[in-house]
Amino acid sequence: MSVSSIGKFTVNRILNLVCNKLEILGIFLLFIGFFDANIFELRDRFNTASYGILLFLIILQWKRCIYVATRDISLLLLIGTILLSYFWSTAPEFTLDESKSVIRAILFGIYLAAQYNPKELMQLLLKMFGIAVILNFIFTGFAVAIGQPYIAISQANNEPSWQGLLTHKQYLGRMMMHAAILFLLSSFTHKRFPWLTWGGFSFSIILLFLSKSKTSWIGFIVALTLLPILKFTRWHYKIRTIMYVIVVLLAGSIAVLIFSNLEMIVVDVLRKPRDLNGRYDIWELAIEAGLKRPWLGYGLAGFWTSNEGLSIVKHTWAASTVTTRFHSHNGFIDTFLQLGIIGFSVFIFNFFAAVKRVINLIHLTKTIESFWMLEFLMLSFLLQVSETLTMISAHTICSIYVSIVLSTIIWQNRIKANVVKCA
Repeated sequence: MSVSSIGKFTVNRILNLVCNKLEILGIFLLFIGFFDANIFELRDRFNTASYGILLFLIILQWKRCIYVATRDISLLLLIGTILLSYFWSTAPEFTLDESKSVIRAILFGIYLAAQYNPKELMQLLLKMFGIAVILNFIFTGFAVAIGQPYIAISQANNEPSWQGLLTHKQYLGRMMMHAAILFLLSSFTHKRFPWLTWGGFSFSIILLFLSKSKTSWIGFIVALTLLPILKFTRWHYKIRTIMYVIVVLLAGSIAVLIFSNLEMIVVDVLRKPRDLNGRYDIWELAIEAGLKRPWLGYGLAGFWTSNEGLSIVKHTWAASTVTTRFHSHNGFIDTFLQLGIIGFSVFIFNFFAAVKRVINLIHLTKTIESFWMLEFLMLSFLLQVSETLTMISAHTICSIYVSIVLSTIIWQNRIKANVVKCA
C-alpha cells in the first residue's frame, strides 16, 4: 500500500469517525429537543438549528431515506393531507409554521427507520432515554442549587411536580413512562450488565413518580398488563388462541367495570372533578364546531385560532387560564378538527395497519423489540384520550411512531423475502 493510499485511508477513517460522533450528537439533540425541552430559554434557538441538524443527518443516508419514506402509501397520504391543509386552513400562517415542524418530526422518524433496524433502534432509544434520565436529575438539582427551583419544579394542585428540563410535568411523565417500559423490557434480554437496565428502570420510575403525572402512571400500569403476551407467543397456536380469547374477555370485563364506576375512579382515585377539569364541555363544543367542516377540518393548527375555536375558549374555563394557542386535551379530537374525517381516517388506517404488522412480527420473530413496538403503539394511542399531543405532531413521539411504522414494513418484507428464498 502506497503512502498516499495510507493517507487517504486515514483521512476517510477520521471523517467517518467525526460523522458518526456528529450523527449521535444530532440524534440526541433532536430527540431531547422534540420532547419540548426548554433549557434556559434555548428552545427557539434549537428550533432554528434543528433544520440544519436534520438536513445533515438525511444527507448521510439520502438514498436510503427516499426508499424508506416511500414504503407506506397511507403515511404519504397523511403527509400530503397535512401539507395541503394550508389551502383550506382558517389560519394559513399558523398552518404553514406548524406543518414545517410536523414534517421535521416525520423526517426524523424516516431517518431513524432508514439508519437503524428494529433491534438497533431499540438500543439507540435506550441510550437516548438513559441520557435524558440523567440530565433531568442534573438539571433539576442545578436549578435548586442556584435558587431557581421553579424552572424545573412546578406547582400543580398545591403540590410540587417535577418537569425537569421539559416544559410541563406531563411531558416528563410521558418521557419517563416510555423510558421505564424500555428499560424493563431490555432487562429481559440484557444479562451482561443487568444493573444498567434495572438502574435506568428505577430512576425512570422515580422521575415518573416525582412528575405527579397520573395519566402516565395509568399508561405504565396498562403496559404491565400487556406483558403476558410475551409468554403467549411461545405457546402452541391453539392454546394461544384460547388465551387471547380469555384476555379479550378479561379486558372487556375490566373495561365494563371501569366505565360502570367511572365517576368513583375519576373523583376518588384520580382526584379529578367529574367533568375532568371542564374537558367534557370543551370536547362537546369542539366536536360540534368540527362538524361544521367535517371532511377536511380547519387545517393543521387552524381550529383554535378560528372564530369557532376562540369562541369555545371565551365561553369556558379556558378564558381565565389560556395565554397561548389552546388545544382540546384530546389527540383524537384535535386530529379531527385539524384534518377532518378524511385526515383522521387516514391516520386510523395507518395506525391499525402498523399494529397488525407488529402483531404478525411478534408471532414470527418472538423478539423483545417487536413487543416493545406494540407497547409503544398501544400506549401512544390510548394516551391521546387525555393528552395534549397527537401522534402526528412536532414531537419525538411522532418521530418514534413514524420509525416504527416504516421499520415494521421493511422488517416484514425481509422476512417474506427470506421465506421465498428458502422455498
